[in-house]
Amino acid sequence: MKYDSTAGFSRLLIIWGITFIVVAVSLGLTLFLIKQSRQTVVPIAPPPLPVAANPSDTPPPPQPLNLFLLDPTTLTLVPVKIERRLHAEFTQRLGQVVKALIQETPPNFRNPIPRGTLLNEVYIDSHQTAYLDFSRHLTDDHIGGTTAERLTVMAILKTVFDAFPNDIKQVQILIDGNQANTLAGHLNLSQPLHFFD
Repeated sequence: MKYDSTAGFSRLLIIWGITFIVVAVSLGLTLFLIKQSRQTVVPIAPPPLPVAANPSDTPPPPQPLNLFLLDPTTLTLVPVKIERRLHAEFTQRLGQVVKALIQETPPNFRNPIPRGTLLNEVYIDSHQTAYLDFSRHLTDDHIGGTTAERLTVMAILKTVFDAFPNDIKQVQILIDGNQANTLAGHLNLSQPLHFFD
């Protein structure tokens, strides 16, 4: 049997032709997909929802609030006026006021509450006693001394009684849910406190 070289050459041409067509189609498809991915439109965010027509859904206007902070030049507690949007519910509003006292320290004033102190919980009983449950920072990080302890307690009492003059008659300070006998060993905090000067 005789080998036909033209038949082998034509088979090679067919294989090369098919390979060329497959590569060309693959390249064309890849370029088409790349072009399409660049044209993909990212959907625009939906428009904001309309403002609720229910007046109870609108936030309350800011209310003035006095925080009693230390004036370092006179070493006395002075009222520092701020504004806050306060919650309508009484217990939550009390919590907001005390948290504002803990967190706020405007320039030129010192906060007698130790840094890092948190308000864990707020309770109010039927005798108008407010129970303020603070984190351990209030006692553990307190600088100590009779004057410093008195300023800390007075800042809490003055701020609370100024914000709620007719709603709270006394304040009981708790530490991590437990009765606090003292903050730094000088003032007796085992009983609810009335405002004293």
